[in-house]
Amino acid sequence: MLEFQPEARAYLLQIRALSTDEDDNDVFVGLSVKESVWYANYLEASFNGTADRSEGPQNRYFALQDRHEAARQAVLADEARSNTEKPSPE
Repeated sequence: MLEFQPEARAYLLQIRALSTDEDDNDVFVGLSVKESVWYANYLEASFNGTADRSEGPQNRYFALQDRHEAARQAVLADEARSNTEKPSPE
């Protein structure tokens, strides 16, 4: 389960990094619950200087980061497209 301080949650929602899955679990956009938990734990370990930087974990992090960022960018693009396609009020 992902747990965030209110300010961190608000920021992640604002930048469209968080979503919920079909079971109403918080997830990083583009990732499963299990992947999101691993990703969050790796990020925290990285910030603390304790992340396993060996090839396996590092490659997993990069793969999840790439998938998450691509999905996040798609959400932002969809929002931008929706905002520009709305008729202007007259």
